[in-house]
This record gives sequence, C-alpha cells and structure tokens, in this order.
Amino acid sequence: MAKQLKALLSLALFAAMTAPLQAEEKTGAMAPVENPGYIGIGGGTSFGQGTFCSITENGVRSWGLQGGIFGGYKFNRLASLELGFQYGQQSQYNLQCCPYWLSTTGEWRATQVIDQDGWYYDDLQTFSRWFKLALQANFDLLSFIPDNRHWSLDVSPQISVLNTQTTWKGNLSYTGVYTESVRPANWHLGLGGQVAVACAFNENWKLALYGGVTALTGKRFDCIPTKAHKTNLIWDAGLKLTISFGGNKKKKQAEAEMAAAQEAARLAAEREAQEREQARLAAEKAAKEKAEREAAELAAKEKAEREAAEEAARLAAEEAAKYYHGTFPTVYFGDSSYKLGPETEKLKEVARIMAEYPNTTLSLDGFASPYGTPSYNQILTDKRLKKVKDYLVELGVEESRIVNVTNHGMDRTVKKSRDGRRVEIAPIEK
Repeated sequence: MAKQLKALLSLALFAAMTAPLQAEEKTGAMAPVENPGYIGIGGGTSFGQGTFCSITENGVRSWGLQGGIFGGYKFNRLASLELGFQYGQQSQYNLQCCPYWLSTTGEWRATQVIDQDGWYYDDLQTFSRWFKLALQANFDLLSFIPDNRHWSLDVSPQISVLNTQTTWKGNLSYTGVYTESVRPANWHLGLGGQVAVACAFNENWKLALYGGVTALTGKRFDCIPTKAHKTNLIWDAGLKLTISFGGNKKKKQAEAEMAAAQEAARLAAEREAQEREQARLAAEKAAKEKAEREAAELAAKEKAEREAAEEAARLAAEEAAKYYHGTFPTVYFGDSSYKLGPETEKLKEVARIMAEYPNTTLSLDGFASPYGTPSYNQILTDKRLKKVKDYLVELGVEESRIVNVTNHGMDRTVKKSRDGRRVEIAPIEK
C-alpha cells in the first residue's frame, strides 16, 4: 500500500509540473473556466487499518460512514485547489495473524500476564471516530481532450490534519466482564490522495464518484500497540455533489495571452531543465563528499570513545580486584516464591562489602527450577531478580552499580529443584 501511495503522489506531482508544457491551445486545458469557485458536500463509507483492520481475510466486516463539506477554486480546466472538512467512523477487528493479549495499560504480550487484566485480541474490537481538515490539489487528466465539457478524471494529492479517538470494546480475559475503554484523542498529519470520476450536468452542477486513502503519522489511530502491522491508513469512498459559481471576467484576456505565454514557457522550461540538471549533479557531488567526510569523522569519534570506555572499564576492574577477590553468596528461594526470608542476611553482607569497596559493581543472574512451563518460570525469575535488586538498593547499594541483571530461566542442569531456584551475585570482572 505504501508503494501504491507513493506512485499516486508521484503521478500527481508529475502532472502538475509538466501540464503547462504539454497543454496545447487546441485542448483548452489551460483555459480559464466560466465559474472558478465551487462548494459541495460528500459522503459515503470508510475503512481503516492500524494494528486492527476494517477489512480482514474474510472480507469487509464493518462498513464505516464518512461525510463532509468542501470548497475550492479552479484556476483552469486542468488544475484546482480545494479545502475540505470530513467526519468519519468505523470499527476495526483483529487480523487472524495476530493472536496476542493486550493489558489494560496498553501493552501487548504473547500470552496473558499473571495477576493482570486485559483482552485477547480475538475478543477485542475498536470503534474509531475521526475529524479531518484536508487541503488537496485536483488535476483533471481528461481536460486535454478537445471539446470534452462533461466528463473529468481528477487525480488529487492531499495533505491533512486529523484528530482520532478510539474506544476498545471486549471481554476482559481475567475478570470476564464486558468493558469499554475510551482511548485519548490523538492528532496526526495525513498524506494521501483521491481519484474521482465526475459528470457535469451543466456549467454549475457536477456529481463525482471518488475514492481515496490517507496515511497517518504518529500513533496507530486504533490505539492498539504496533506488532506485526506497521500500517496506519484510512480509506474513504463515496459521492460528491458540487455547485460552481463566480463567473470569470478575465476569461477572454487570459485566452488571448495564452498563446504567447506557452511559447515563452516552453523556452524557459528548456533553459531551466538544463540549469536544474547541472545544479543536481553539483549537489550530488557536494553531498557525497560531505557524507564521506562526516562518516570518517564519526568513525574516528566512535573509536576514541570506545577505547576510552574500555580503558575505564579495565581500570575499574583492576581497582575492584585490589580490594575483593572472594565469591559473593547465592540467594535461594522457596517453591513458586520470590520472598527472601532468611536470605536477607546474605544480602546485608553484600551491601557491607559494596560500601567498603565503592568501585565494585555487581551482576545478578537469575535461574529457575527445571519444573513448570518456561513462560511461568521466566516471569517468576524476573520477580526474584527484582526482589534482590530492590533489597540491595534499600540497603544502600546505588542502583547504578548493579550493571547487569540477566534472566536465564529454567536450569536443567541441577539435580535438586532447590538448587535451581536461585539468584547468583558476582562482582563484574574484566
């Protein structure tokens, strides 16, 4: 979708830049229109995809609604500029490739977290509302056809500002009750475009069938944490009814000036193209030289910083080795427990040594018994490591001196379950 959006914008910009050169007098593409101003209303359906999507593998699960007003000015038959305001809403559902769990705090997990509440993605749907203020340029590709006054095919690159708000709806996986959680409103910059086919009944009234897409910056508008899907898009489609007004009094004068302006523009464009090519080549050469120079400077700086850090670590390790060469105690825990109990005496001894040798730093390595599920033991080991670290900090050991905390999970090498439920404490050595 991102590649398609880029292709659409590139086509529209190319048309905008080359149309004045390509338009010949016989097509009338650059001729002023009779009624340059216009206003209108539009509406239809909308879809969206952030982490969740309105359109899934099983087709469209929910038809959204959108509508709005717009107004603009037609510079000629080819180009016009338009400002519009839209409101839309739609529901999104989990894609089948994302069997995750979402906590009430907004964090995703592969499985449910112990003692926390949340939703499984399959049991959750989102309902989003959005408001969009958009500025777009319209280029009628059929304006080059001679004597065509009824049909138009507009390609319209668009930039917009959107405000979105989403409500989560679903059954909580822990308590099992139904809940709705309104997420905060978010602001986005939108980039996209529209394609519209229209039929003009007369000089004033026109009906168009359109479809468009907007890529949003910032957070996913459905407020679901990003995992497998990086998209943040809103599609809209529907009908637009337009009424034109404001007759162009300078139409005849503009038509008389057009022939001379076209030839002058052609010659000027050729000169400008040559100058642009020369400027581009010079800019590329300068940018390449600058990039190479900056890369060399950055590499030298990183090398110096790395060598300084290694030397500081070596000196710190040597200083610590002068004062302490013993082995720190190992803290053991009860079955399925992360309480310290009598093991606190060992930690008090560690704190005493750390106070005596201020240049010493610590590492904590947590292990679990070889029984139970790996995911449960990972969670339990995290709690044990946190318990040891927090108690050392409470005893006066600076948290910055506990430089390495590692969760090794289940230790299948031990013969006794008690020997596996442990946190090993050791000084950092070079």
